[in-house]
Amino acid sequence: MNDSVTRNNLQLNKWIKRAWPSIILPLVVLFLFHNRNIHPGYNVSWWKLYKLARRLRRNGKSIKSGSSYRAHLAMAAKLLEISPSTEGVVVECGCFKGGSTANLSIICDFVGRDLIIYDSFEGLPSGGPNDRYTRDAQGHFFGALDTVSHNVEKFGVLERCSFRKGWFIDTLPEHVEPIVLAFLDVDYQASIHDCLVNLWPHLIDKGYVFTDDYTYTDLCAVYFSEEFWQREFGTNPPGLIGTGTGIAMGQFFVGPLMSMGGNRAYPLQSPASTAYTRKDYTGYWGYRRENEEKNE
Repeated sequence: MNDSVTRNNLQLNKWIKRAWPSIILPLVVLFLFHNRNIHPGYNVSWWKLYKLARRLRRNGKSIKSGSSYRAHLAMAAKLLEISPSTEGVVVECGCFKGGSTANLSIICDFVGRDLIIYDSFEGLPSGGPNDRYTRDAQGHFFGALDTVSHNVEKFGVLERCSFRKGWFIDTLPEHVEPIVLAFLDVDYQASIHDCLVNLWPHLIDKGYVFTDDYTYTDLCAVYFSEEFWQREFGTNPPGLIGTGTGIAMGQFFVGPLMSMGGNRAYPLQSPASTAYTRKDYTGYWGYRRENEEKNE
C-alpha cells in the first residue's frame, strides 16, 4: 500500500514538474510585463515578450544552469524600464556552463545592450578561512570558456558578449564601463564583496543588481549592512527585495533551501527566482525614539 502511494506521488510530482512551467508561462509574462514603467522606446508587444519568454525557457532545458529562466525574465522586465538612450552595459559575474549567459545575451540583444561576463572559467576558487560556504567547494560550477562560448553561440547571441577571464579580485578592479544591470551568482562572501566593491561605483543612478544567492539570508545581509556600506561607499545600505525566498515568479518557496531535500519531494516549492536591489533604494533603519535622542 505504501509503495503504491509513493509511486503515485512520484508520478504526480513528475507530471507537475513537466506541466507547471507551461501552465504559468503566459501568466508570468502577463504579470511581469503588464508594466506602465516599460519605456515606450522599445516598442514591444505582448506577443514579442511571450516569444522571448518561450525562448528563454527552452534554453533553460537545453543548458545546465545555476539560475532559472524566470530570474532572467525578471531582469528583462527591469531592463525594459531603462531608457534605450541611457548608456550602460549588462554584467554577469559567474556563468557556470553559460545557461544564464545565453539568456542574458538574448535579452541584451532584445534591448540593444552589450553583455560583459566575468568568470574564472575554472570553477570556484579555494576560498578563504573567513568565508562561510567555501568548504570542499573548490572547482565546483566549472565551465570552460570554450564550453560557455559554444553554448552561447548555439542558443544565444554571441556577438553581444565580451568574456573577461580570471578571478574577480584580479579582473573586476579593471572594469570601467557604466552598468545598467549586474547579475551576481558567485556563492562566496569574498566574491560578493569583490563584485559589490568594484562594480557598484559603475552602476548608473537607477541601475540594478540581481543576485542568485538570495536563499541564504546571511549572504543577503550585506545589502543591509550599515557598516559595509558606510565603510566602502560612505552611504546607507540599499536593502534587497526577495531576501530569503525570492520575488514572486509563479513558484512557491518558503524555504529554507537546506530543508527542502533538493526540492524533489516538493515540485511546486522551488527557489526558481531571484532577488534584486537598485542603486537608489534604501534598506536603512535609522529610527530611534524621540526621548532616546533627547537623552544623548
